[in-house]
Amino acid sequence: MAIIGRSEFDGTVLVAGLGASGRAVKGLLEKYGVKCETFDEKAEADFSDPRSVDWSNISAAVVSPGFSPDSKLVRTIEDNHVPLMSEVEFAWKTRPRDREGRSIPWVGVTGTNGKTTTVKMITKIFQKCGLKVAEGGNTGFPLTLACREEGAQIVVVELSSAQLHFTRSLALEVAVWTNFADDHLDWHRSLEEYRLDKARIFENAKRAIVYNAEDPVTAAAAKSAKVNLGCMEVGFSLKRPAPAQVGVDEDWIFDNAFAYGRICSLDSLSHLKIAGRVPSHRVQNALAACAASLAMGAKPEKVAEALSKFKPEEHRLEESAEIRKGGGKVEFIDDSKATNPASALAALSSLEGKGIVWIVGGETKGCNMSPMLKEARGKVKRAVLMGKDRAEFAKALQEIQIPFDEVEDEEGAAAMKKAVALAFATAEPGDVVLLAPACASKDQFRDMAERGEKFTEFAKALESGPRE
Repeated sequence: MAIIGRSEFDGTVLVAGLGASGRAVKGLLEKYGVKCETFDEKAEADFSDPRSVDWSNISAAVVSPGFSPDSKLVRTIEDNHVPLMSEVEFAWKTRPRDREGRSIPWVGVTGTNGKTTTVKMITKIFQKCGLKVAEGGNTGFPLTLACREEGAQIVVVELSSAQLHFTRSLALEVAVWTNFADDHLDWHRSLEEYRLDKARIFENAKRAIVYNAEDPVTAAAAKSAKVNLGCMEVGFSLKRPAPAQVGVDEDWIFDNAFAYGRICSLDSLSHLKIAGRVPSHRVQNALAACAASLAMGAKPEKVAEALSKFKPEEHRLEESAEIRKGGGKVEFIDDSKATNPASALAALSSLEGKGIVWIVGGETKGCNMSPMLKEARGKVKRAVLMGKDRAEFAKALQEIQIPFDEVEDEEGAAAMKKAVALAFATAEPGDVVLLAPACASKDQFRDMAERGEKFTEFAKALESGPRE
């Protein structure tokens, strides 16, 4: 028997999914002398078929989010009554502790949209406060390694619904839920299951839960969450904040939860601006990060300094190119990270008043696109459709009379090159060509980053092409 953190491991542990997180789990178990067997349907592993595993010999399974609840592997694990956990659960249970049994605090963020940006903002704020921050989870770095980073004083965690599904004992110091909308219905059995998995982030929270006060789902979950005694509920809102909220008052981020008042002006968030103003969804991310950081004891001046210098990561409403056309320019904006309807609609709304030629399509993940497309009417001049599920978009756009072009190429680079050319041909001086696909990317690209990179590459290539 081996003890890691406060968890005992006896027998053989099955590690399913040999991506970065799976390899980290395997490495830690082997370091402590725990016998491992591995499962992967693509990478080289001990097993690739659940029927080949001797389940009587398996004492626990650590499963990557690549395996949904309805996958053959997960159903087999459950049928054999083997305890199953996510890498997040494994990292939490095995986290290092000091002699008094204490571990460094974890701050976690989930949400349909805004997770990564909010995590990066919180990290930036804590760094401005002089803390060494370990960051991991859905951002791509395994939590098993992040919580062991030398000298780390706090862990900031991005949590997807798939990671939370098999997580039970996690008790975050501060838990943040940014928003809720249709997504990942190809993984979850239902929208209700997706909601319940997101809500797990609040369970057992210690110091504060931070919720979107304008989102009825997150607000209701905050009210009903089973948290530790003394845990605060802190809402954030684009409106003037009520008591126990952080919000916006006269174009200032204003704290009405911790009695600090004005934190920073929206005008100071210069790197968050698109078309001269900060889009509302980026303001919401900043409010969530502000609330979480103040709950952890950050000073308001450090919050203001960090947010004023914060730059979003690539492929998040990123200005890719400005190409001359006629007597003006056409701007190209890469929001390849908009992988669901709500995030794509936020991108469209952030460019209100601009003529938008919209590149959209990919894998819908079972999401209902109709409400988003109805909202797009009046915002979009013309659409360019690409990807596996483009027929669904074509039918809906015909019904609401938004004109569109369709790219039938299946190979990603060729499809994007044609989509960019079609969009530019349609655009008039002063218009914006927006890549906000509302879909996943893996039908045609390695990931959403490659999709955005190809968009930018072909947009910039227009600079040396023929002019009208």
